[in-house]
Amino acid sequence: MSTSKTSNTNKPYTVKRVNWQDAEAELRILREFVFIGEQNVPPELEWDGKDESCVHILAQDDKGRGIGTARMTTEGQIGRMAVLRAWRNRGVGSEMLTALITIAKARQLERVQLDAQTHAIDFYLRHDFTAQGEIFMDAGIPHQHMTRSLPPMDVHINIRDLPNQVLGETRGYIDLKGLEDNKQVAIHMAKQGQRSLYLFTPNLDPRVFDNDEFIDAVKNVALHNPRSHVKILILNPSQVVSRGHRIVELARRISSHVSIHRADSEDYHHVDTFMVVDEVGIIRRAHNDRFEGLAEFNNPGEARLLLKTFHAAWERSQPEPELRRLHL
Repeated sequence: MSTSKTSNTNKPYTVKRVNWQDAEAELRILREFVFIGEQNVPPELEWDGKDESCVHILAQDDKGRGIGTARMTTEGQIGRMAVLRAWRNRGVGSEMLTALITIAKARQLERVQLDAQTHAIDFYLRHDFTAQGEIFMDAGIPHQHMTRSLPPMDVHINIRDLPNQVLGETRGYIDLKGLEDNKQVAIHMAKQGQRSLYLFTPNLDPRVFDNDEFIDAVKNVALHNPRSHVKILILNPSQVVSRGHRIVELARRISSHVSIHRADSEDYHHVDTFMVVDEVGIIRRAHNDRFEGLAEFNNPGEARLLLKTFHAAWERSQPEPELRRLHL
């Protein structure tokens, strides 16, 4: 499988939800090419009559051509995950799977499940799926049944109740609908941090992260005790250098507690922003350039999944010399 990577920070594909009636022709072409053509799956097994009732995900390149697809039944059975060979190992499958899991959570499903081809077991393990039962044959291909439990979203919390949210105690989620929501939630959560703050961001959006209250909160997390730390992973440090940012000066002054790295090219497909505080509080936006998102002050399970993504990307990353040299 190809291991080519994107060469710039502009993700060269999009992932979206589509319905079968509108996108049938494109979805059929992809599945026929991958499953029937490459893997010799009999057409009568591929076309099982369930597609009209399923949720479908379509990935397209920057010219609008289909490069991948996946589907999920109303019961949470994920399947028909197909990515064209040239686009494999470039994050397409992960993003399609994440989109389906997000939909399953919104539908309040208790779990999702799938039958993974055995060569893809490690891929699903990295996405917190667990193998169930013995390997079995389907369409002449060995498969492994796998499941992933989905924690309940708990109660919805109005943004007006933000002052009452306690890190590590309050259960529930806050819908983030605009710039000010993101800014105030980031400040309130960071102010309560005592051990760690991890921030994955394409460009350290100054509208959210470059204000006195947030900078002071980050400093307090970093210096709370000798083991406290703050790690920030940026896709595009050149933007931060060109415009200046107070968090960069903070990292320069207390570099043993605040680290800023440039993400490796392997992670350039990420367009989301997320923050994890004390390994329990999370803030997440699916797209950095839009402000719709979610915040939870006590969700260690989801925090653990985000941190798996962060730590893997951090291991591939490098300290950013331009940020270390910058004096504001």
